[in-house]
Amino acid sequence: MEIKTFIFNSFRVNTYVAWDESGECIFIDAGCGAEREQARVEQFVAAQNLTPVALVNTHAHVDHIVGNAFLCRRYGIDSYLHRDDFYNLSHAAQHGAMFGLELQAPPAPKLLGDSVTFGRTQLQVLHTPGHSKGSISLHAAQQGVVFTGDTLFKGSIGRSDLTGGDLNELMSSLHLVLMRLPDDTAVMPGHGFATTIGDEKWQNPFLQPEE
Repeated sequence: MEIKTFIFNSFRVNTYVAWDESGECIFIDAGCGAEREQARVEQFVAAQNLTPVALVNTHAHVDHIVGNAFLCRRYGIDSYLHRDDFYNLSHAAQHGAMFGLELQAPPAPKLLGDSVTFGRTQLQVLHTPGHSKGSISLHAAQQGVVFTGDTLFKGSIGRSDLTGGDLNELMSSLHLVLMRLPDDTAVMPGHGFATTIGDEKWQNPFLQPEE
């Protein structure tokens, strides 16, 4: 599996394109709300001769879905979202207006199942609530990669003070789900730089035991 990272919109969301030798690809989060950002995605997909087959949202906060309408319509694909984040999706346009992000009405998403498949690659869907009720991570066990959305960052964790957020749930997702992945698992977060599970386990100040 190969991965291309784009950084989009004023919130500097990481939008990922993941593909394998089959040429099929998926998008993970869609921060590309501006035309110049959308053009960058189009140019990359064309240059790599990729065939998009799905868009997966790690959650439905507006900065992560502002490009949903464009990607789904441009490539004729469906978006996928955890059922517990449909509330955030329904309020995304209102939230976007507060931050100057204009949200075109995206097509209705399909419900995420237990896994996402493209080409010869399968990603396991891990429900990791806390940042939002329907936050998910995507784990490619064979490739040693996990996409964590806004649950885990390099040196930090997701905020839990937004609607549907819950600090206790967030800490459970971190300790009982993500920190149980192999230490050498590459972490591809929703914002900021890539890291590893091991580095966060031992160095992230939010994940250290209380003295």
